[in-house]
Amino acid sequence: MSKDNIISLDNPEGNADVLTGLLRSGARELITKAAQSELAEFLSQYQRF
Repeated sequence: MSKDNIISLDNPEGNADVLTGLLRSGARELITKAAQSELAEFLSQYQRF
């Protein structure tokens, strides 16, 4: 008798519940904003006036 809880991660989006989807969406947005901010800061160091 096997009582495992292993799920396939071939399509992690399809296995997600609503809360997980919300968290992933928020994390993606936060990472995108952070990367854009870092890039803007980096480029401003080389901007000539």
